[in-house]
Amino acid sequence: MIHASVFPAHVAFPALHTNATFLNLRRQSSSFPISPLLIPPRVPSLSTARSFSAEAFIDLKEGKGITTFHEIELKVRDYELDQYGVVNNAVYASYCQHARHELLESIGFSCDGVARTGDSLALSELSLKFLGPLRSGDKFVVKVRICNTSSARMYFEHFVFKLPNGEPILEAKATAVWLDKNYRPVRIPPEFRSKFVQVLHREEPN
Repeated sequence: MIHASVFPAHVAFPALHTNATFLNLRRQSSSFPISPLLIPPRVPSLSTARSFSAEAFIDLKEGKGITTFHEIELKVRDYELDQYGVVNNAVYASYCQHARHELLESIGFSCDGVARTGDSLALSELSLKFLGPLRSGDKFVVKVRICNTSSARMYFEHFVFKLPNGEPILEAKATAVWLDKNYRPVRIPPEFRSKFVQVLHREEPN
């Protein structure tokens, strides 16, 4: 289910550095109930994701998140606008989904790979806060991180900033749940949990 509201932002946004692929931020945690599945369409990428090599870490502790943001840059297309000449609210769900897929691929697996196992990584909740408009031709950056985890769920945090001035456009939170072939929540398999643990180990101070 999508919750959307329009009001001035009173939140701490990540600093804008357009030449960097990842930003360090403090950790935040979120808790979301399950609601009916919502899987927005893909949008094409205008940038490439940074990838990590695989390591044999298996244990993923609940309540752990990644402190760095992965970012992608995109440009508004004419067909994404509504009758008021700004990006339609529903399109932001696609922007966020594309950023999540890029993030997951950067740490070693894709949603297509999950589907080939017979399982699903499905969006169970998406919450959007609209802070400003985007118009045709505007360039913007989407920043996303995994801010929390549980045995069967991943919680994502997103921010959208207009380029080049860094104007805040959107804040969003999402929950993805791992489902088996019968569409019931199950534990994230070890071969996928290990991908996240590898990133967590990289972030730990020496």
